[in-house]
Amino acid sequence: MFVEKALNIKHRQAGVTLVELMISIVLGLLLLAAATAMTTTSMVMNGETLKSVKLNQDLDAVIQVMVNDIRRAGYTGGVFDFADNEDLNIVSSSCVLYAYDQSQNGTLDTSEKFGFKLLNSEIYMRTECADGATCATSCTAGTWVPLTDSARITITGLSLSSVDSKCLSITDDANVASGTNENNYWVTTSAGATQFPCMATAGTNLTTYVMDADGVYDSGTFVAPQSGDRLIGRRQVNVQIAGHLTNDNSMVKSQQVGINVRNDDIRVIP
Repeated sequence: MFVEKALNIKHRQAGVTLVELMISIVLGLLLLAAATAMTTTSMVMNGETLKSVKLNQDLDAVIQVMVNDIRRAGYTGGVFDFADNEDLNIVSSSCVLYAYDQSQNGTLDTSEKFGFKLLNSEIYMRTECADGATCATSCTAGTWVPLTDSARITITGLSLSSVDSKCLSITDDANVASGTNENNYWVTTSAGATQFPCMATAGTNLTTYVMDADGVYDSGTFVAPQSGDRLIGRRQVNVQIAGHLTNDNSMVKSQQVGINVRNDDIRVIP
């Protein structure tokens, strides 16, 4: 009888002890803390990813506008010659000016003289210029509009160069008596150079190649283009742009691209 009663009492026991309850609570809190930490980390990572994507998209948009427009420099729908530097001129490492016959009417209108520059942490684009010859050399001439919004992104750098541009002299003895530039060519090699080699009057920032008697090009001494020399140049505009989100300067990005100008620079030295 006593044994049966004891067994009945044992079977009626339910629940957990205080120690077991405390252990369960601690384990639950640990699991909750881990889940919260994972959620927080995920939200932070997602936020950083969104910021990075937004900054990349803004810089991509600027780069694409510059690429698509600068590569048209020197285009003409009719028969007219650009003055020196008029169709393309890297005025400084943060300003490039160019022009092309957008209307294909055979003349260069005021609305066909463009440019890009860095000003007050924004990239500006020139939409027109009616200031005559200064349009090809002045980064203040004409009408400029912001291409980026400083309330959204801050542009910290714009770097322009003419590195890897080439100029070939197709002069022969029939054109220039001395023939010193016959088949010579020049390549812009110095980092940060802004002058295009067909416009060079000195060998600064250039590597000169001279064809020897065997028809082989070797490094040679630069000889300035002379009257009657005929030159043809392939121009490259290298663009590097850097910036950060205006409301988060820890999110920094930079992009660079080499723009191959489609229209060659053809000159005859007067």
